[in-house]
Amino acid sequence: MLEQILRDMYIDPELLELLDETQKQTLYCKMREEQVRRWKSWNDKLGDQPAKPKVTKKRKNVSFMKGVDGEPWVWVMGEHENDKSIEEILREEALEKARQMAEIETKELRKKVEAMECISPKITNLEEDIYCSIDELRNSMNSSANNSYQNKVNRHNFVNTKEVLQDINRKPSKVSSRVAQWEIKLTETRTSEILKTMEKKNEKIAEEAELAAKKHNELWLEQEKKAKVAEQQIREIARRAREEHRLSTALDIDANYSIVNSGVPPGKQAVVEWYKKYEKARMAGLDSDGNLQNWFHGLITRTEAEKLLLDQPHGTFLVRLSERVWGYAISYRAKEKCKHYLINASQKYKFAQSTLEYNTLGDLISNHFNQPLTGGEKLLHPCPRISNTALDDLMKV
Repeated sequence: MLEQILRDMYIDPELLELLDETQKQTLYCKMREEQVRRWKSWNDKLGDQPAKPKVTKKRKNVSFMKGVDGEPWVWVMGEHENDKSIEEILREEALEKARQMAEIETKELRKKVEAMECISPKITNLEEDIYCSIDELRNSMNSSANNSYQNKVNRHNFVNTKEVLQDINRKPSKVSSRVAQWEIKLTETRTSEILKTMEKKNEKIAEEAELAAKKHNELWLEQEKKAKVAEQQIREIARRAREEHRLSTALDIDANYSIVNSGVPPGKQAVVEWYKKYEKARMAGLDSDGNLQNWFHGLITRTEAEKLLLDQPHGTFLVRLSERVWGYAISYRAKEKCKHYLINASQKYKFAQSTLEYNTLGDLISNHFNQPLTGGEKLLHPCPRISNTALDDLMKV
């Protein structure tokens, strides 16, 4: 049993369960010794064999031709005066292809002519020629039995058979020689015809390619134009979004000017009462007839003013009552953003932190149609006014 286990190096699991621990250890040692013995025996066998010689791979060397200057010689196609142009090379290739096609067609025609020998019994008695006579060939070509073949010749635009046969009749050579001459002339004619057909086909392909390229270019230009329009729209949307975000998060007016008048209006109603009591009598925001000036928008917030100016051209402005000071504010549509200029309304009208004073609000506004503001901008276009109930309240007595 032990010899079988060592020979197979395997023990049945059920038999292994019947052994105690000592027997299992002994069996393990025996199997291990057998493994070592086999390995040594295998190693000794390998040691007796002669070592295989190492095969050294031959390196491939590349040598280049040297020029007069000692550098590798280089030939660039088309630079030498004897080199053919690409047009000449392509034409030669087309001519060779046409010639091969013509030769194939001529061989097929020759087979048809050879098959016509069986038409006339007289041909079987001709030993000196392998082809029938010209008269017999002419009669055979005109016979009804060969109508299908004649139609095929005509369909392929082969050279005029009658003219060729008349040419051959003038030479007193053998029939085989005359047919060979016929084949040569036919090959040349078909080569010319096939080459012309190929050139027309190439011209048509070139025209179609040029037309397709033109259409593709027009489509590309149209797509580029649409892409530019879309990009401009995206930029405008982004600009509007930034403006809206800034307007929604705006908490205070620009700190470009400090408040001159002492105190801050306690609320909108106080501003309305102040305008009715003092400013309306001074014709602030009114013309000589007591009508509203087209640039005066009454009591609106800074955010509302910027929304009105957002879509207006540069230079558009409006004048509004301020809730931050006892006075007014000019909201101006500049190139990049909306600007706001505070106007102090005391005995006279002037910009905050400015010494230049005006008798009326209208004089201040009219002057800056010609003279630039402190930011360098001129008042150009009054902003269109929308319906404003607060403005109607200002006009009520």
